[in-house]
Amino acid sequence: MNPELPRRPGPHDGLYDTAAVVVLLVMSIIALLTWQRFGITWDERYHVEYGDHILSFYESWGADKTALTFRIDYLYGGGFDLSGALFRKLAAPLDQYEAIHLFGTIVGVLGLWGTWRLGRVLGGPRAGLLAALFIGATSVYWGHMPNNPKDLPFAVGYVWSMALLLQAIGTYPRVPRALAIKLAIAIGLAMSVRIGGLLLVCYLVATIALWVGHHGWLRRDLEATYRYARRLALTGIGVVAGAWAVMLVWWPWALYDPVKRPLAAVRRMSQFMDHERDMPFAGEMVSNFDIDWRYLPHYFGYKMPEFVIVLFVLGTIVGVVTLIWRAREARWFTQNLVLGTLLVSLWFPWLYAVYKGSVLYDGLRHFLFLVPVMVAGVAWLVDVGIGALVKRFGRPAAVILAIVVATLCMDQYATMIRLHPHQYVYFNRFIGGVKGAVGKYDTDYYAETYEDTAEQFARHLWRTEPDVYLDTVYRIAGCGGPLRTMRRLPPNFQYHRKSYDFWMGYTRGNCHRRHRKSPAIFKLTRDGGLLNIVRDRREANRAKEAKDRAKAKANRAKAKADRAKTKSNRTRAKTEARPTPTQDSP
Repeated sequence: MNPELPRRPGPHDGLYDTAAVVVLLVMSIIALLTWQRFGITWDERYHVEYGDHILSFYESWGADKTALTFRIDYLYGGGFDLSGALFRKLAAPLDQYEAIHLFGTIVGVLGLWGTWRLGRVLGGPRAGLLAALFIGATSVYWGHMPNNPKDLPFAVGYVWSMALLLQAIGTYPRVPRALAIKLAIAIGLAMSVRIGGLLLVCYLVATIALWVGHHGWLRRDLEATYRYARRLALTGIGVVAGAWAVMLVWWPWALYDPVKRPLAAVRRMSQFMDHERDMPFAGEMVSNFDIDWRYLPHYFGYKMPEFVIVLFVLGTIVGVVTLIWRAREARWFTQNLVLGTLLVSLWFPWLYAVYKGSVLYDGLRHFLFLVPVMVAGVAWLVDVGIGALVKRFGRPAAVILAIVVATLCMDQYATMIRLHPHQYVYFNRFIGGVKGAVGKYDTDYYAETYEDTAEQFARHLWRTEPDVYLDTVYRIAGCGGPLRTMRRLPPNFQYHRKSYDFWMGYTRGNCHRRHRKSPAIFKLTRDGGLLNIVRDRREANRAKEAKDRAKAKANRAKAKADRAKTKSNRTRAKTEARPTPTQDSP
């Protein structure tokens, strides 16, 4: 494979590419072997239904318009949801949630390959290999792959779009037709999941304008500038038109006004005020309407691997200094444009969200799309550093650096194994891991742990009370609702909303603190942090039943006494009402 941007070929490029493919294949196999362990999240039911409504819209030739008004989901394209509905038909032996989890895993795997592609575009084969290793070691990405039907697919579309866009910059002004078509499809698919993908169109237009302006200024030739502008403008228009068409295919609501409605959705999403809730942030309970600029720095600082966040901050500083230092030399323009676009794609969404006062919640879920790009950028920085050190100190430096990189990655892989299948709750050592984050920040905000908790709790009962277990129908309830709570429980469990033997509560909204006087019979933890708890209500129920029986008995006795008293009073009244007999005079 040829280098994506101008660079000097290395002697081991083929080896790095081969190693990257092997690493990605291993990761893909692991993902496809473990997806069934992940639980159902809050959003999945609605996305499954939305996908069915979009499919019905097309199957009925537009007669079924439910998709045009379905909840608030109609403001999002159905790129993932409609694709998932079609995939569920193909995977008919699986139930709908198993099928959608498998489909989400496949999409997430494509994101792993997209991160490798972006790293390779930025720095070549070695940077691509590093990007593959780093994204595979990023719990917050891996943990969202099977069961996040919106943010993860958008992240995949975003990283592929960035890879193809930065590759296209290296070919300006003659972008190959195949590359332009791929870029249009990638941007269109990103926008079909979240209209926020319109940012990618803005990046494309900005890079074209900067490239034309710079080369026109260099040549001082209006005719040459016009030719550049015309060629790139046609390419840009073609890419945007193609992306828009791809987006509309998956978005029935937008079909009825292909320009105004997507732009209206952009305005609506930038000031999303539909879900107000209190959430833990920095150890306090705050409204998601009242968050400030600290929100994203806190979550990225605590949710990303330590080495990634440190190198990201360092890389930003190095990148800005590099841009300033090389700004006057025309020969660096293409590399500067790539670096500048990368930095803008990472920082502008944060700054814009702060400027607009956007409502954010559920950790860094809404900005998950930045994670693969951030990881690829860090891989590029590490690759540059490795090149400089090897050039200065030779092969020993390469060996030492390889050991350091392997150690950092293995440390994260070990953490992911401990967290499995709840990798998305990961917090790094800067806050003390999951244990340090519980109560201070959102951990399992998606109710993903209910299935695993229920399954392990049933096993716990079988181990601790096998005789009772075989002859008892247990009643259970919890904040996760019947779908998540009951999915992996055997038939001798029933869901009861009012009268139950066991209460299952995760930490969101302090659900785990309900019925605190009842003993905790089972706890689901990861890295010392509590994620879910099951409380035994049977003794409390027996005490309540005994109290109720005693109260009922007392009430019956009181009622009996009242009836006796009433009867006595009536008898006395009748006696007093009789006339007193008198003796007649003679």
